[in-house]
Amino acid sequence: MSILLKRTLWLMSCLAALIICVVFLPVSRSAAWAGAVAAGLVAAIAWWRTGRAAQALRHAPLGEQLVAALPDAGYRLPVVLTLGEGAEALFSGEPVRETAQGCYILIPQPDQLAHYSEMLLAIRPGWSTQLSALLVLQPEQHHDHPVLAAQLREFRFQVQRCAQHSGHALPAMLACLLQGATSPWFSMEAAEPGVRVWDEQQQGTSLSRWVANADDSEKATRLAQGVMLSSQIAWLREQILPQFSGTEQASAPLHLHAMAMSWQPEVAAVPRNLWQQWLQQRTTLRAQATDAASRHGRLPDFLLAQLPVRRGYSPPQRAAVYALALVTLFSVIALACSSWNNHRLLRAIASDVARYRAIAMTNTAIKVPALNQLQNDARLLEKFQRNGAPLHLALGLYPGEQLYPPVMAEIRGYVPPAKPAVKEAPRLVRLDSMSLFEVGKSTLKTGSTKVLVDALMDVKAKPGWMVLVTGHTDSTGDTRANQQLSLARAAAVRDWMIATSDIPETCFAIQGYGATRPVATNTTSAGRAANRRVEISLVPNAAACQPAARQSDLSLSSPSGDKNP
Repeated sequence: MSILLKRTLWLMSCLAALIICVVFLPVSRSAAWAGAVAAGLVAAIAWWRTGRAAQALRHAPLGEQLVAALPDAGYRLPVVLTLGEGAEALFSGEPVRETAQGCYILIPQPDQLAHYSEMLLAIRPGWSTQLSALLVLQPEQHHDHPVLAAQLREFRFQVQRCAQHSGHALPAMLACLLQGATSPWFSMEAAEPGVRVWDEQQQGTSLSRWVANADDSEKATRLAQGVMLSSQIAWLREQILPQFSGTEQASAPLHLHAMAMSWQPEVAAVPRNLWQQWLQQRTTLRAQATDAASRHGRLPDFLLAQLPVRRGYSPPQRAAVYALALVTLFSVIALACSSWNNHRLLRAIASDVARYRAIAMTNTAIKVPALNQLQNDARLLEKFQRNGAPLHLALGLYPGEQLYPPVMAEIRGYVPPAKPAVKEAPRLVRLDSMSLFEVGKSTLKTGSTKVLVDALMDVKAKPGWMVLVTGHTDSTGDTRANQQLSLARAAAVRDWMIATSDIPETCFAIQGYGATRPVATNTTSAGRAANRRVEISLVPNAAACQPAARQSDLSLSSPSGDKNP
């Protein structure tokens, strides 16, 4: 995919994660924002890494030259990543070589194959189904078999990584070059048995027909090449192919799509190389040598026509599939979180209702807080009903219609306990005896009316209350005389109030205490003056104080009463 498509998918992924964390995920706000920050960091890192591969290709060996030589993005022929010994000779100093069958790209080092494929796909994302790998092998360049085996295993590992980058299995091919007089290309394909011979016109024929069609001057040469080819195939099967198919390695087995073999005069050889040693041990043949001048190497171009046609998905189609999968995953997670949030709301309100029901109505100290919690729940549900359920509860899963009625039924069914009757305390009105009576007398003075009127106003302010009038004296004089004087003074005040108001006589009671209940000391004149008093106590006792029935009412209520003329 292109950098733009990759970055778009990454941004969609991080935006979806941000919405899930902040809106739907049933976690605390701090944890939600921590997840949002993490999603933002991932988006920034992905944005940077996505563009880094394309920039890295320009800074790689031959990078600028390679980018300039690449075909345009609409190129649809096979693209072969070529590496191995002598691969540079096939390119004549150029990083890219185009033929009628496809495009060859030179990879400087075998361990850079996957890295170059990743960088190449960052610039040409549409080539993901066109890539293949070609390993150029020159057996006469090796004299150490463990080193050769390590290189082959590295190629196997790099091809697997290329497949991961491109999203498609990468066809791998092997081109084996030997030193000798120029020969045609010989090939063995995984899908077809036998050996085929390819001429300059890219026309293939079987090995037996190729030998049979030779004239007398060429027949011996072709027979010798056929014998040498059989030895070469045996060496490849014994020394090379097991390195690709062995199961002792961590990477998956690599099945070569095709192998091509050829003798070319420009191939160099080292003394006592692996090929010569194997050939001398098993046959009487000798490796061919030539002094021909080096010339432009021949590529196994015929193999490209045999590559499988892999249609696959185009980068925009793959991006659309990824986007659809991302939207589906986001929807599933959002629905799951919304379901869990609604379950938590349902469980919380059901718990509040169950707790409220378990408390007796008489236990006001606990019942009222539980009622307040139900009222808070009802206000919350009313808010959601009025403004719509919030997004973390929505998506068609909000159970508000089922929650609201039972909550309101419990609230309406609340019966507050009866308030206890407040018992009012008696009210006391204290009158100074000296302002009401002469010394030693129980007859009201002429100027006492104002004081008595004020006291009467206080009494009438509490209708139906019991009026207790008590008289008090100082300790001067005879005790019995003081008691009688205090009682007479109380009676005088009572009689005045009965005569002056419409308060029934039954509402009054009098008592004389003499000097038995002083409010101050009797040793001083001021104390004795305070003790000479009349107190009016108003007692809340409506049952004891009822207005007297009028005679007319008694007459009307008696159905058999006699009428006097």
